[in-house]
Amino acid sequence: MKSLIDLFWFKYSQLQYAVHSGEKVLISILEREIDPVLRAIYDEKAETVVDARQQFQFILDLLTKEADDVSSVLRQRDALQGLADRYFSAGSDAVAGKGWVPAAPPLAVLKGRVDEGFLNEAILDCLPDRIAVITPDYRYLYTNPVNAARLEERPMDLVGRHVVEFVGIQRFEQRVKPNLDKCFSGELVDYTFAKETENRTIIVRCRMTPCMSSTGKIIGAILVLQEIADRRRSIAA
Repeated sequence: MKSLIDLFWFKYSQLQYAVHSGEKVLISILEREIDPVLRAIYDEKAETVVDARQQFQFILDLLTKEADDVSSVLRQRDALQGLADRYFSAGSDAVAGKGWVPAAPPLAVLKGRVDEGFLNEAILDCLPDRIAVITPDYRYLYTNPVNAARLEERPMDLVGRHVVEFVGIQRFEQRVKPNLDKCFSGELVDYTFAKETENRTIIVRCRMTPCMSSTGKIIGAILVLQEIADRRRSIAA
């Protein structure tokens, strides 16, 4: 159950970015990929209380995210009703056959609920700092336009590409990978480094924060890079 839910949210995040970017071909591809995953989550028969609770919570989370889409709300309402009928109706095989009685689905106040595990890309796109989300296999899941411009790429063209393409193998092995691994293990990482750009020294502060799915699993690292001129050179001058 958990792996299906994590897969859905991964693809959902990519779909949202494709929609914001107006990438019609990618939207079509992702929609075809995400529908079977969503159906598999709906159809999965939970074998434990934990699985059933995750199933209900997933639908509540999706309801929250799609609250402005009436058709989506109706679909999730029907899905909730289907789960309730499956697990709570009298004589249900899920109850009688598996030897457990599912707890009631969690109650949630949907209006105004904020899921801190996911990013509001519309906001991130407008921020002046370089921002990216890197997956545990060291590939770009998201980058805002500022970071993409620094790498001389379009934001959508970075999705799925390995970080080593842009930092080089030596810097990746010595600095980037160790810090990403710390972040993937749950640590907050904050460090600075210097680089030469157009005959001037730039100090870059890099902050890494674990990116969590709605189920609490770390699905990536949120990178925020701030660039400032090297004050040491200014003072020396």
